[in-house]
Amino acid sequence: MGGPRYLRALVVVLLVTIMGAMVFYYFFGDPTDPSNVNFDDTGPRIVALASLAFVFLASFIFGQPKVREIVQGTLFWGGLCALLVIGYTYRTDLVQAGYRVLGALAPGLAVSQQDGSILIVRDATGHFVVDGRTNGARTQFLLDTGASAVVLTFEDARRAGYDLRDLTFTVPVSTANGRTLVAPVRINSITIGDHTLRDVRGFVARQGSLDGSLLGMTALDRLRSWRIEGDRLIITP
Repeated sequence: MGGPRYLRALVVVLLVTIMGAMVFYYFFGDPTDPSNVNFDDTGPRIVALASLAFVFLASFIFGQPKVREIVQGTLFWGGLCALLVIGYTYRTDLVQAGYRVLGALAPGLAVSQQDGSILIVRDATGHFVVDGRTNGARTQFLLDTGASAVVLTFEDARRAGYDLRDLTFTVPVSTANGRTLVAPVRINSITIGDHTLRDVRGFVARQGSLDGSLLGMTALDRLRSWRIEGDRLIITP
């Protein structure tokens, strides 16, 4: 009984080896050619195919599979391999979709990265809303590269500790709601993520004249760099 079984296993090993070699040459070319070696592109495919071949080989050698089991195993592992390949192929689109979901669920969330930069995802309206703190008080800024300075709403300025009776509204500016007057102030601190800017020049808008505080150039110019990549705002302090 053992002879036919081991003979069958030997035939299976030989067939798997031949098929594996054919698949390898089809996907990756001649392995002796150094120009065909690119583990960044082919590495995941090599792992997936090798895992699939190992499972098939083990099932034939150590078990007595039936036709139904072989078909089920082929469909399962083939489907899993296909999902891995599709996921790897469309990884960029999946990451962008993840950013959109993050922007919808947590608009303004500042995520600190390992390289020291801060990542903020565009919200569902297409804007970059930035969760921060002004003099320790929570403030939600709207990124506005057209604003020459940081502009606080009347309400955000009150929460940041300014005595509104001491403000002098003398500086004319243009906003989305038209022309208005703002009061110049010095902002002790603006915190975004784990980074804090000190002594920032800014303005306070009249009550009702501004829908949200603006993160303008007096703050952005204090950063080492900032850039927009698709749905991501990347700030480097």
